[in-house]
Amino acid sequence: MPTAMKVVLFEDAQQTQSEILDALKRHLKSEGTVLPFDIKLFTESAEEQERTFDDRLVSIIRRPPYDGATLLLADRDLSKSPNFRGMSVSAVIGAAKRLAIPICSYARQPAPEDYKWRARWEEGHVILAAGTDEELARQGVLASRGFAEIASKLPGIMKDEVGKSPAKILAALLGKPEYSDKIALYGVGDQNRLSEVPEKGKDDTDWVKRISCFLGYWLWDSILRYPGLLVNEVAAASHLNIATDNFREPRVRSLFKEALYYGPFADQDRPQWWRGAIDDIVSRERYDDGLGLVRSKLGDGINASQCSVNPTKPAGYYCIISEKPVSLENSKGGLSWLPRGADLTRISTRLFEEYGPWIGA
Repeated sequence: MPTAMKVVLFEDAQQTQSEILDALKRHLKSEGTVLPFDIKLFTESAEEQERTFDDRLVSIIRRPPYDGATLLLADRDLSKSPNFRGMSVSAVIGAAKRLAIPICSYARQPAPEDYKWRARWEEGHVILAAGTDEELARQGVLASRGFAEIASKLPGIMKDEVGKSPAKILAALLGKPEYSDKIALYGVGDQNRLSEVPEKGKDDTDWVKRISCFLGYWLWDSILRYPGLLVNEVAAASHLNIATDNFREPRVRSLFKEALYYGPFADQDRPQWWRGAIDDIVSRERYDDGLGLVRSKLGDGINASQCSVNPTKPAGYYCIISEKPVSLENSKGGLSWLPRGADLTRISTRLFEEYGPWIGA
């Protein structure tokens, strides 16, 4: 079982801090604790004033009450209060990296237009975007729980995976060793991501902490984000050739429940399915697609998936910008910033033409 979580919150506005703390406590329940970072420890110690911002934070977080922190949660704009002068999210990220503690940054406003699809791997941490404190807390606890799960399982996994690639380690951790090659495709061509793989040193405990962070960031920001190996609700429906509204029906979903993803960061509000397991269910029943299978079980009241650009075409793929089903003919794939393994992720031709240079090739 994962150890109790300890989340440290970096928020400079007092009222906002209180509201987020209350929301986090409601979502954490008995799974852990959340502590606000005391800025006085950062600004008032004469000893700390002689150090760089990163050094100060590292020293403070190593001491009670923050020692043993399992997640840092930081506002991306720590400049509203003069008391936080000198503090920045960059300093918190730097300290988190040195301490091998997972970190999420957040902004209390709706996500920017490109948030859900633009490549963010260079950020080196999880970025949350939520318009309400409740959603922020929900995502923050989801992230904290996922990183804690990875950290608790990894030591046992490493006994059997010594010297293995990160893809093989992650596949073993997810209980899907047969998918290691598919997971590896999410790193092909992504030198920024691969350069972050921690090198094995003398301290095994420190290395396990660092590889836990690396695997968590990779899983959250790439594998779970871009449909291919795993598929969200819309992508699953499109791949199965079932209308999204029909796929949302419990009676339809129940036919594919054995393919549900239950690993780290699994989100009950936004479920995902193993694409290979979905295909196995259809193949086992000897149907060409999910539509045939579902109609055979539930009757003819199930519609086929239609391309959002041209409804006369069957879909089959997922537009990462519109979050709608698209057909092969009416979408663009193979973009340099898309993971190679995300072969169901594309951009509709209409949006590709609209965004053009911003998207890149």
